[in-house]
Amino acid sequence: MRITTTKLFGLTEISPEEVRQMLGKPGFVTIDNNPVSSFRRHHLPGARHLDPGDYSAEDLGADPNTTLVFYCSDALCGAGPYAAKRARNMGFEKVYVMTAGLSVWLRKGYPVEQGIKNGAVPE
Repeated sequence: MRITTTKLFGLTEISPEEVRQMLGKPGFVTIDNNPVSSFRRHHLPGARHLDPGDYSAEDLGADPNTTLVFYCSDALCGAGPYAAKRARNMGFEKVYVMTAGLSVWLRKGYPVEQGIKNGAVPE
C-alpha cells in the first residue's frame, strides 16, 4: 500500500473516474491547486484555481454541504492535500483529494479547459 500525503492528512481520495462522473452536478466543486501557469494551460472543466496556502472559506464560494475536490499535478504533489486539509479545518466536511492529479486525468484523455475563468485569480 502506498502512503500519500492525502492519507497522511487523514483525507479521502477520489478517483479521476469518479470526478468525471460528478463534473457539472450541483454541489460538486473542483479546485485546482497547480501553479497558475499550469491552470492556464489546462484544468478540469469548471475547476476553480486557488493558492493552496492563501485562501479563505469565502474564496471557496461554497456552503458547508458542498462537495469539494482538490487536486494538483500528481500523487507526489502535496498542494492539493494541503489545500483540502485547510478546507476541512475551516469546517467543510465533504472534502476529497483527487490524488492521481491532473497528469492521470490528461493521460486518460478526459476533457479539459484552458484559460482563466470560474473565479480563478491571475497572478
